[in-house]
Amino acid sequence: MLKNKMGMMMLLIFILILSACGNEDTEVEGSNNPDSGSGSGLIEGLPDKMVWSVYDVGSGGYTEATAIANEITKKYGTQIRLLPSSSGVGRMQPMKSGAADVGRLGDEYQFAFEGIDDFATEKWGPQDVRVVWPPLSFLGFVGLEKSGIETIADLKGKKVPFIIGNSSVNIKLEATLAFADLTWDDVQKVELSDYGGQAEALKNGQVDIIFINPTASVLIELETMEKIKWLEMEESDTEGWARAQEIAPWMQPYMMDNGAGMTKENPVTIIGYAYPVVAYADQSKESMYAYVKSMDETYDSWENAAANLHNWHKDSILIQPAGVPLHDGMIQFLEEEGLWTEEYQTKNDELVERSKKLKEAWNETVSKAKEEKISEKDFPKYWMSMKKELIK
Repeated sequence: MLKNKMGMMMLLIFILILSACGNEDTEVEGSNNPDSGSGSGLIEGLPDKMVWSVYDVGSGGYTEATAIANEITKKYGTQIRLLPSSSGVGRMQPMKSGAADVGRLGDEYQFAFEGIDDFATEKWGPQDVRVVWPPLSFLGFVGLEKSGIETIADLKGKKVPFIIGNSSVNIKLEATLAFADLTWDDVQKVELSDYGGQAEALKNGQVDIIFINPTASVLIELETMEKIKWLEMEESDTEGWARAQEIAPWMQPYMMDNGAGMTKENPVTIIGYAYPVVAYADQSKESMYAYVKSMDETYDSWENAAANLHNWHKDSILIQPAGVPLHDGMIQFLEEEGLWTEEYQTKNDELVERSKKLKEAWNETVSKAKEEKISEKDFPKYWMSMKKELIK
């Protein structure tokens, strides 16, 4: 009798354990349901699963994407997978193949749209991409105050960094030189292998100036040891900005006051540009609108999770289309928020029209290249020549 009772007790305990395990599995599998305490419910059109292409593990971009993904999953249950890569082509590839829905990209989205740089090859060409959410980032020339360099024009004949393998930084640096009507031929180009190593190169005299984000930790550290001086790009210098934007049309003048060597009493005008989330144009309007809406509704829960996430607020992003058009889903959101204007729509329409012209020019170039038996090696140069001829 005792044995039977003991057996029944063991069976009961076993059933209870199985039941508890089943509840844990349900909570995990049920994470596609929104948090019942969020009070917002589901957003229509938000996918159950998403894949984001991002910068490599350890980067600021990866940290930011992780923070946002965690909160969207927590609130709406969307399962988000991050695909990290250290190269622009590496981040674009899963988007092109359809393996990723969106990408948090550097200037490769501009290069891909235009079919230049790494995307001037036969395997790529102009890509029909759209901006989905454009938080701001900043860059500018800064040097040691004791150098006596006061303006960008003063850089003539000076030692200026060129970051090997970093087209994104170098094209904006070239454009910033153009602001003062300078080119690489007017300065001493000093090749550096590491963007983050610029501060050390400045300290040891290897370069006379550096081109860097005002919130970079290496610059903040440098400021504790030396007085630094920013070379301003006044918005009122329309001719200078016209020259700069001829090279990098996505750059805009922005006043900043929270970086190294800046104060609210003495802000500095330098380059502002989008460091955006991007998708291909064929991603549905409904899903991209829902994705943007989910970021907006969870903003308060992740804004302090990384240093620059405050730049992601809808009132701080770079809304005006620059270089690449905005996605229709993003435009729908901006219209609802009262942030979209007729001027922005006109600029966006012009960029959409440019994407069509780029595709037409590309198709004609590929066809002629086959007729003329242009080699794979010579194709990028051939395309750039044809592009200049076909798109005025």
